[in-house]
Amino acid sequence: MITELTNVNLITGNLQANNKKEVFEELAQMLLDNQCINNKSAFLDDIETRESLSITSMDGIAYPHAKSQAVTNPAIAVGVKREGIEYGDEDGIKPTLFFMIASPDNGADHHIYVLQELFGKFSEEFIEEIQNAKDEQQILNILINS
Repeated sequence: MITELTNVNLITGNLQANNKKEVFEELAQMLLDNQCINNKSAFLDDIETRESLSITSMDGIAYPHAKSQAVTNPAIAVGVKREGIEYGDEDGIKPTLFFMIASPDNGADHHIYVLQELFGKFSEEFIEEIQNAKDEQQILNILINS
């Protein structure tokens, strides 16, 4: 499922964001630029609404997600911030990997299947491989082959 919903244009190995809100903004902009969403503000509102229910992060990986009317094509935007960003998790680990999952409001529950697939990949080795990737294509290859 992940391989169907992301590509090198939806991946950045060098997030510029310095806080959670900026991460959301930067990844949502990638989704907008790649015509996966048609209204960044509405999509971010849906992300924030979902995030207010519970923190979407654990063990150094954040997975903000939402079903939204702003989603035109289901997709995953991926970002890496090697030094991590304070996210408000209970475990105190700053996420370094971010997977923003965009699902259409009236469509299938892509986010559930993506989360299941991601959780199956999560390991210290997986995190290290992505953090050490040289470029976006290598990150994509790791996502596909792990």
